[in-house]
Amino acid sequence: MTAADGSDRRAGADRGAGSADAAGSSRGAGQADRAGGSWSLRPATLEDVEEIAFAELELFPDEAWSVFQLAEEVEHPDRRYVVAVEEGAEPARSPDGRTLPSRGGRLLAYAGIMLAGDLADLHTIGTRREGEGIGRALLAWCEEQARTGGAERMLLEVREDNTRARAVYAAAGYREIGRRRGYYRIRGRRIDALVMERELGAPGGPSA
Repeated sequence: MTAADGSDRRAGADRGAGSADAAGSSRGAGQADRAGGSWSLRPATLEDVEEIAFAELELFPDEAWSVFQLAEEVEHPDRRYVVAVEEGAEPARSPDGRTLPSRGGRLLAYAGIMLAGDLADLHTIGTRREGEGIGRALLAWCEEQARTGGAERMLLEVREDNTRARAVYAAAGYREIGRRRGYYRIRGRRIDALVMERELGAPGGPSA
């Protein structure tokens, strides 16, 4: 799925590409200090699912995954999900004013992959805040998880009209290897998906 900010995902939406923001989208953490504030990465847990679901509605209103779908993804043994959270901020709240039970501050972004032998599939990346390299950090985290899980290649799908995300992936070493016609259905329109691939290096080693 692809949101206006460049966020992506695949499976009827850009669920398989990412909110690799153009300024940027281990199981470890990434951390950075930018003009917009400090943030860090950590593995997603079930406690994050509700807040991810709210972000889904913001970024992918046409095809947001439900809390139950997200919970299944986060708990699945062949999935790896990560969240970026704001540091030193007030806890996130739902639209009705409830404090959401996530660890840390407001959820800024999230991403997830599926592992399948020597192949990893980038399922989703979504960012609420652009221009700080969060999307790129999420993508790097996912690639490291894929290597650690034994994957030699990473695949993703991205909307053909998402030139921003396509440029980010190309800069990260992804190349187009195919097209899925009419893969995305956005507000009654059918949009092609471009399939992109990157060869991954060995765990702890450089990428191709």
